Amino acid sequence: MKIKHLLASATLVLAIGACGKKGSGGGGGDWEAFIKLDTEKGVAFTAGGTDCAAKAKSVGDWRKANTANYNVMRKNLNAAFPKGPPEEIQKKYGDQMKKNKSAVMDAMLACSNDEAFGKMMDETKTE
Repeated sequence: MKIKHLLASATLVLAIGACGKKGSGGGGGDWEAFIKLDTEKGVAFTAGGTDCAAKAKSVGDWRKANTANYNVMRKNLNAAFPKGPPEEIQKKYGDQMKKNKSAVMDAMLACSNDEAFGKMMDETKTE
């Protein structure tokens, strides 16, 4: 079950990472709002250091409050920019996007076998 969560989360992260490719211009405000929310997500996954129970609480709180909006924003940006963010957005936020992705992946790998983290993932699961 925990591996399933890891794979589902990795898929989500890769989908977001696909936004890292160069695309056509425009949409800076939408990207900025998405990057702000993505950065908050990265902070939630970083919280607690190596304490997976603390991460579970932080990530669970973020997911309950933000996942629906995050998914809508991601879907809209992916539809508007199928080749990824515009070059100016990539230049401005590329490092932050990589940092956010790394925070999520690191936490998922570190806590994939933690009971509290797995329970939180089940309880906050979205389709």
